[in-house]
Amino acid sequence: MKKQHYIILLCFLGVFQSTFAQKYGLKKASESFDNYSYAKAIETYEQLVSKGYESQEIYENLGDANYNNGDYEEASNWYGKLFDLKETTIGTEYYFRYAQSLKSVGDYKKSDNYMRKFNKSKKNDLRALKFSNNIDYLKKINNSKTKFTLKPLSVNSKESDFAPSLYEKGLVFASARDSGTFVGNIHKWTNKPFLNLFKADTVSEGEYAAPVEFSSELNGKTNESSTVFTKDGTTVYFTRNNSENGNFVEDETGLSRLKIYSATLESGKWTNITELPFNSNSYSTANPTLSADEKTMYFASDMEPSYGASDIFKVEILEDGSFGTPENLGETINTEARETFPFIAADNELYFASDGHPGLGGLDMYSIKLDSDEVLNLGAPVNSNKDDFSLILDEENSTGFFASNREGGVGDDDIYGFEYEKQEEEQEVVYSKINGTVIDKVTGEAIPFARITVYDYSKNELREIDADFEGKFASEIEFPNIKYRFVSQAESYNDATAYLITPIGEVDETLGELDFIIAMEKGEASTVIGADLVKILEMNPIYFSLNSSYLNRESYPELDKVVAYMKENPNTRVEVGSHSDSRDSDRYNIWLSDRRAKSTVKYIVSMGIDTDRITGKGYGESQLVNKCSNDVECSEEEHALNRRSEFIVYSN
Repeated sequence: MKKQHYIILLCFLGVFQSTFAQKYGLKKASESFDNYSYAKAIETYEQLVSKGYESQEIYENLGDANYNNGDYEEASNWYGKLFDLKETTIGTEYYFRYAQSLKSVGDYKKSDNYMRKFNKSKKNDLRALKFSNNIDYLKKINNSKTKFTLKPLSVNSKESDFAPSLYEKGLVFASARDSGTFVGNIHKWTNKPFLNLFKADTVSEGEYAAPVEFSSELNGKTNESSTVFTKDGTTVYFTRNNSENGNFVEDETGLSRLKIYSATLESGKWTNITELPFNSNSYSTANPTLSADEKTMYFASDMEPSYGASDIFKVEILEDGSFGTPENLGETINTEARETFPFIAADNELYFASDGHPGLGGLDMYSIKLDSDEVLNLGAPVNSNKDDFSLILDEENSTGFFASNREGGVGDDDIYGFEYEKQEEEQEVVYSKINGTVIDKVTGEAIPFARITVYDYSKNELREIDADFEGKFASEIEFPNIKYRFVSQAESYNDATAYLITPIGEVDETLGELDFIIAMEKGEASTVIGADLVKILEMNPIYFSLNSSYLNRESYPELDKVVAYMKENPNTRVEVGSHSDSRDSDRYNIWLSDRRAKSTVKYIVSMGIDTDRITGKGYGESQLVNKCSNDVECSEEEHALNRRSEFIVYSN
């Protein structure tokens, strides 16, 4: 009997200790979260989850901590678990945050669904209004009026590097790398080192010397970032934490606000470091930029009146050096989310970063002529599904710089250079309709009530259409030179894919009177094991730019043929083999061709093919199809035969 009591007591103690540990862990994590120690909060919450604990608070705070640290992929994971919980009332803001986070993993369709839910719950929210007024935002983004060509930079470190500005033919920027002056300062928000200002001198066009600390007078124990210099180089405006005698000054919530400071250059040293008069201990001001005439400063702030987390403001700089009253730029530009890092060009075009306007994910960069009401997303490649921000232009040379935490970088945030070219003349976009019919490929008879999904060649679903009893359907199309993919589904039939590119030139009004045929087959299509789909599907070459592993858009239609084949033949798998010619070193060719194969696989997987059905391998120059090996003289046409991709079919 005593033994039974002892066992019961042990069980009770185990429950008590488990409950105590959970409550203690939750308290510890919540305190870290409330004190903006997001990195520490994430670690503690994840420990609780690993032990089987789950709750709305845990998933909300894990999502928010990762979201605030810019890790949207992790945020989408925890927000997803939050929405999977039963019998919970989830705040409207989480619909927006989950929608934003989903873009980081490329799930734009699900993201749009949650934005529609957000819009339904919060119709007067500026973010909801901008989304509902731009349902086809992805198409507009892909039609950006400015062409950007990215250039790699050597100035980046394994830490965060961002907020570039031009000064004395060099680049000044913020970095969390070791400055050599203040060592060991760690930011509790990110668990990363504090920021200081660095400068990289230009060695030649596009080449920079190793970055060095910009100014021991400006760099302190707090964060310094976001500089802008007057044209004569004697005055700098920059961002720094609210501080006194080099130490943080926090508000009542424990947050050290950001402030804009100025400094002047005297005898080669930066001195007269002064707070600007519109700073405050109760709100932040940051990221200053100057108009071409240096009479207006634009900056980001959450001062009143503000719409969201941070807005873009402007303030007049008077002739005596004093400042006017800051003015919010209004709801055309600002939203309830973040608008930040402004840059004003000489033609009065404002560039800024935002996660409140419809975009590709995280912070995107936008532009607006200040005398217009149209905000334009700059599109890829300067924007990605991660944070892209702090863009500046060197208008004289049609170049510029920005920062991003996208994949493939050196550190947390990296600085990228670019060349840009504005398209002055817009080609008029004309809309028309095309009629289609879904038929049985064998009998030629109509297939009634098939479902047709229309995609563009950026993988975006545009619309779904149902064929009528006679298998007929109609779809809106856009001219000129727009590419479409039509995927038809019907019971007892394999999915069928058809392709359409609208012609260049005047719209042929008779096109809409023609039948666009989608032929479907019953049952499983036959497969040819060991064959190359390039030959079976009569595919055109898969193109890559010189020394690049990024797919050209011209290759999407060809890869879509592989996707369609694999969907129609679910019992097959495919190996992508990428081959190079013999020029460049053997080792480099293996490396580049392998990256190209994996880039091809990534696209096919993104179109809905399971990862266990598609693999990729680079063979470099090891399987040449002709005599053109090392040091053998060949024509360009002969070398081109070796630069090929193969899609070999295997049975599952």
